[in-house]
Amino acid sequence: MSSIAVHGGPTPHAVLRDVVDWVRVVVGTVARGVVATLLGLALWAAAPAVIGWQPTTVMTGSMEPRLTSGDVVVSRPVASGEVRTGKILLADDPDQSGHLRMHRYVEDGPGGTLVTKGDANPQQDSTPLERSAVHGVAFLRIPFVGAPVLWLRQGEWTKVVVLALGLTALLALCTVDGSLRRLTVVDDERDDDGDGSDGGDDAHGSGGGPSDGADTGREARDDAATRLASGATTVVTRRSLRVHERRVQRLRRFGGAAAVLAIAGSVGVLVPAQAVAVPWSRTTVNPGSTFTAGTATGVPTLTCTAASSNTVTIAWTYTDPTVPNSFDLVNGTTQLATATTAGQRSLVYGGAGLLDLGTTYTLNLRTNLGNGWTATSTPTVKVKVVSVLGLASASCVP
Repeated sequence: MSSIAVHGGPTPHAVLRDVVDWVRVVVGTVARGVVATLLGLALWAAAPAVIGWQPTTVMTGSMEPRLTSGDVVVSRPVASGEVRTGKILLADDPDQSGHLRMHRYVEDGPGGTLVTKGDANPQQDSTPLERSAVHGVAFLRIPFVGAPVLWLRQGEWTKVVVLALGLTALLALCTVDGSLRRLTVVDDERDDDGDGSDGGDDAHGSGGGPSDGADTGREARDDAATRLASGATTVVTRRSLRVHERRVQRLRRFGGAAAVLAIAGSVGVLVPAQAVAVPWSRTTVNPGSTFTAGTATGVPTLTCTAASSNTVTIAWTYTDPTVPNSFDLVNGTTQLATATTAGQRSLVYGGAGLLDLGTTYTLNLRTNLGNGWTATSTPTVKVKVVSVLGLASASCVP
């Protein structure tokens, strides 16, 4: 009578465990890829300084949409004779001592000077640049790398804290598959030990005695030639595994700390250089050579009307002669939308967010002259926002 052994497939628990392990491997790999990308961007932003190029953090939206706040722009030094119309120049700001101006060279000015203008500004800059004040021509843009610098300068500590927590979580995700990788290393070591033992058995197999007096590794026990092969056996103990695991954890902590220091160091390199817009009004040329500083003024009226079934139109009036860089729709210190077109007196807002079940927000409009010179409107509007997984709608609240 014969019996047949029936082998079942993997149990559901084993399948689920394999799926979880694969998810851990994918998440860990993606997290390490994101960290590598961030470090690469930071390197691109900081490394050109070694060869004399100048990385600069864009602090305002005067060059939008080509350059946005928080971008890092690397400028290449050029001779004064190589400066061409249409190029974005980095130069000392003649209107603000100790500041830099990054605007486009639009035409020649009197006496060989350079007239510049921000792409988003309605007017040319009030004071032309001397050619000797030019540091270089914008060559490379690294998007959003300087955003933490901008947040620190504007006191947006919530975003800084969220970024720090996000980086910490990202570094933690880099190690989510660490135990799997350690198991792989231990298995490889055991496989190597097994291969070595097999090799020894082949070398000292049955048949044939020692030749040429070579040490065959055999030993005699009780004065009898037992012909047993004596080979070194590697024993992997729990203690050795714990020591190996602690060593790997220390290396991982050191690598994470090094990554954070590298990012922080690159940000530190970028902090000193900041390009800002010119917050001065027109210059009146007269024997007294007087200047008039532009004063930020809040809008006197602010209204909300329905634009469609899921968007609203925020409109305002503004009569001050000083032309701002932008009007920003804000909730407290959080910017929700912005208007940068000259003469624009309304914008459409449709809400935002991953999950918001009908919260009513009180919104203001901020007049932004650049370089932190702002004024927030006294009038407010109330808007109700509903958002699920990024699909949002907004409606006016009386």
